[in-house]
Amino acid sequence: MKWQYTYAVARIRARELSLLSEQDVSRLIACESYEECVNALRDKGWGDEALDAKGPDCDYQLMLKAEEQRLWQLVSELVIDRAPFRVILLPIDYHNLKAAIKGYITESLEDDLFMPGGTVDISRLTKCIEEGDFANLPQGMVEPAREAFEKLLHTGDGQLCDNIIDKALLNAIKAEGDGSKVGLIKVYAEFFVASVNIKVALRGQAMHKGREFLSSELVACDSLDVKKLAEVAMMNQTDLFEYLEITSYADVVPFVAESLQKFDIWRDNRIIELIGAEKYDCFSIGPIIAYVLARQNEIKVARIILSGKRNCVENGLIKERVRMMYA
Repeated sequence: MKWQYTYAVARIRARELSLLSEQDVSRLIACESYEECVNALRDKGWGDEALDAKGPDCDYQLMLKAEEQRLWQLVSELVIDRAPFRVILLPIDYHNLKAAIKGYITESLEDDLFMPGGTVDISRLTKCIEEGDFANLPQGMVEPAREAFEKLLHTGDGQLCDNIIDKALLNAIKAEGDGSKVGLIKVYAEFFVASVNIKVALRGQAMHKGREFLSSELVACDSLDVKKLAEVAMMNQTDLFEYLEITSYADVVPFVAESLQKFDIWRDNRIIELIGAEKYDCFSIGPIIAYVLARQNEIKVARIILSGKRNCVENGLIKERVRMMYA
């Protein structure tokens, strides 16, 4: 089915022309005020009629949520089967699962806790949690949801609830990568799991966590020896860095030596590099998946800039936090 995605890819190529470029990002950072920055994004077609009526004082989160909804509406128009996008959609589903559990137990269930675009209908998700009907959740969510719910209910430990669901997410993404025949999905899934493992190791070391914690949080992947990673994380920073330097993630070391914030920037930039080759493919779903990741990246960059402008952060500090662009 070589020609299955040619029309969809052609539309994606046209859409890529409107992605924010490095120059666009520089102009946004250079804006003298939050209002000017919002207007600059409006000029690029961001937002919708409802937001336009609110003027430049609108909450930028509403603008970004509208862009996320527009992204998934486009995907729905382009492809009938959303299964290949599960590797991208799963973080949304598991985020919404956390929100449903925490919101129900703390009696603070609000619509703005949820992210759009997931594969699990939010009303179905909240109904399952409210009724304790975990068996009606998607298969991979059933046991993590039940365990996280019970732990949070009896201990009040929100972090433990997060850890249970986060590990379930990693296992689900690993399974998606292993079961896919699409090269980009395999590569993305492997990197996603490996990068989270590295972050868990870094945090575990900083918090002086022991083997039991690290072993329970790390998820097996092909590009890292997680037993070795847990072992060096219990030693010192030098040992951890030396191990990372002999893996395919050696380039992360200068970033993590600075801060976890720099690690997050490295991670997002590495994803943009991974999807770069899809610009030259016209006959597979790869370019469509790459576009979705690129669009999510630019929404994240816009959020960083708008938040910085609203909070009067210096332009130099904002620039340090932005990510590489796909366009």
